[in-house]
Amino acid sequence: MTPGISFRAKVVLLLCGVVLLLGMVAVVQARNDMRRILGAELERRGQAIAQDLAANSVDPLLTGDLFGLYDLVNRTKVHNPDVRYILVIAPMGKVQANTFGEGTPQGLVEANPLAQGRPPQLRRLRTEEGLIRDIAAPILGGKAGVVRVGMSDQSVEAAVARNTKSLALLVALAVLLGLILSYWLAYYLTRPLSHLVEAVQSVAQGSLSQRIPSPGSDEVGQVGKAFNMMTEALAQKEAARRALLEKVISSQEEERKRVARELHDELAQRLTSVLLSLETIETSLGDSEERTKQALQHAGEMVGGSLAETRRLIGDLRPSVLDDLGLVPALRSYAEAHLRPVKCEVNVVTANVPAELPPAVETAVFRVVQEAINNIAKHSGARLARIDLRQEEGCLRGEIRDDGCGFWTDKVKAGALESRGLGLRGMQERAALLGGSLSVQSEPGRGTRVAFDIPLHWGDGGGNGKDQTSAGG
Repeated sequence: MTPGISFRAKVVLLLCGVVLLLGMVAVVQARNDMRRILGAELERRGQAIAQDLAANSVDPLLTGDLFGLYDLVNRTKVHNPDVRYILVIAPMGKVQANTFGEGTPQGLVEANPLAQGRPPQLRRLRTEEGLIRDIAAPILGGKAGVVRVGMSDQSVEAAVARNTKSLALLVALAVLLGLILSYWLAYYLTRPLSHLVEAVQSVAQGSLSQRIPSPGSDEVGQVGKAFNMMTEALAQKEAARRALLEKVISSQEEERKRVARELHDELAQRLTSVLLSLETIETSLGDSEERTKQALQHAGEMVGGSLAETRRLIGDLRPSVLDDLGLVPALRSYAEAHLRPVKCEVNVVTANVPAELPPAVETAVFRVVQEAINNIAKHSGARLARIDLRQEEGCLRGEIRDDGCGFWTDKVKAGALESRGLGLRGMQERAALLGGSLSVQSEPGRGTRVAFDIPLHWGDGGGNGKDQTSAGG
């Protein structure tokens, strides 16, 4: 599954989007206001120019000085770059002077007619060159004609474009600054959440020592404090559970030792004495007492079988080789004793395993491997098994593989294979008690793999045990 956008990225994008939107709105609003203000200013200047021309055109018109009139309008246009054209129109509609030189464009005279006695008026004309603001001002109240001044909107648009570009640059800088500030703000806001996520993931992996550092008094801080209280309570309960489980397992081992000693000291010795007595009686009987001798032989066989079974039980309860020689010889002896009778070849491979191990680790590893060997002998029908044991990075890592029939691990979880489920759970509990982990992988027809990882130093695992049972070869 593709991961979604992080909360931090969402905050940054949201804040930058807000800054960009506000900036765009501000640019559009400023552009419109600028166009409106500059346009109104252009119209006022156009009206002033038209009225000034109307006043100055009276004498040339009354004296018939057309040259002076042309000079007046051309000088006015030259000194006012925003003036596109100037027309001086007689009362009958004839153009007396203009700034076009070759003639007035068709329809321009009729575009803004001004009746006699009317005040100056403005019309906005849409042309190929853009917007033209045409101002008509009467000469002597319209009796001597009309002055028309066309003010080009190009300077307004150019100024608007320049200022819009500057504003857009400012908005871009504001967005960049907003990006930096929003990232810092998002980091500041989401940092406690990141710590909380890391802590939750750590707890999910089994570590209850994680705490949220210095939570504040806001809502996120309250969540952090609640999380710390929760992990502290869980840690206390886990410590109590581990202590109880340790006592239970320790009591089990002590009881196994006691029963093994009693079986060895009492029952096994008595059975040995009975067997010796039967052999003595059998030897003392003559040939005439053949039936009695056969009965004694049968009784001796029964006692011998009981003695062998008693010794096997003693070995299962607490093999003396584990206390005398250590873990590896005990595992090799137990594996051969239980797998060879079911025609399963076993290979025990070790690497860097210390001769002396902490008693808790030694006992836990032996019981885990013992349960795996018993499962192979009872259920798998395997012909080949391999036990690997090695020390790596301060941990004792082991793996037990077989080529047996395998099983569906989900059935174990569902309780369908109760005999195996109890044993697997016991193995996982023993590994978890020492801060380790144990996993089981199996499929029908693909054998079974049991892997475990236990710290060599008691308590170093921090309660980081994992309960894993998965399908796969």
